[in-house]
Amino acid sequence: MAIKVDTFYGVIGSEVRDEYERVVGTLVSFSSNVDGEIQSIELKIVDRGIERIPGGRVKIVDGKIVVVPEWKYEATRVIEALERAYKRRRAVENIAKQSSIPSSIVENMKRQLTEEIKRLKIKAEEAKTRIKERIAEIDDEMLHIAGATANLQMLYFSGEISDRSYTSGMNHLRKLNDSLEREKSDAKRVLDKLEKTYEAATNVLEAPAPSKPEGEKSIQAKGEKQGPGKAPEKRDGELIVKIEEA
Repeated sequence: MAIKVDTFYGVIGSEVRDEYERVVGTLVSFSSNVDGEIQSIELKIVDRGIERIPGGRVKIVDGKIVVVPEWKYEATRVIEALERAYKRRRAVENIAKQSSIPSSIVENMKRQLTEEIKRLKIKAEEAKTRIKERIAEIDDEMLHIAGATANLQMLYFSGEISDRSYTSGMNHLRKLNDSLEREKSDAKRVLDKLEKTYEAATNVLEAPAPSKPEGEKSIQAKGEKQGPGKAPEKRDGELIVKIEEA
């Protein structure tokens, strides 16, 4: 659901955080359409410029503005679209079994949905790559934090910095590390869901075609011969083939 302008009353100048409690920037402006729906927000990024965030990545949590990471926003959109597309494709398979629907209409629906799923699978691959890249970035950042922590401890235990400085530095490093751990866990969860959704969409495309009705199956069994000029007999809706001795 789109966020309305009324929600932003009195929040200009407030800090904006991401889903992992990190400060992203300060809200300095926003844009909306004539329906009053927020289309984007403008954030001041630590005195180094302004960044525009699409409205779709913005949500309100406990009265506070929260920004969804770009990698998660894109992956979630792909997951939702893929789920909807493959469910519709399976629904069309069920419709195909109804003789009341012209086959030309059903085949056209299948073709359109198949192409849509193929397009979404490309986007899914791109989203998976982006998530894996972000996980690698987080690992590098956590390694950097570990190095900074070790250096801070060395300075403290060697008596080169005060208790206050050490405590302040450690608190910031722990908070940052905790945020990264939460983001990494979230990234793995989203990646797992994306891969499962991708697999489900692939399976629905590779599903075998519906088998022919029983009455359309071949009446000749392996090793059986139908006598010349002999038509098969029919009894109680079943086809019976008579085998003549040579």
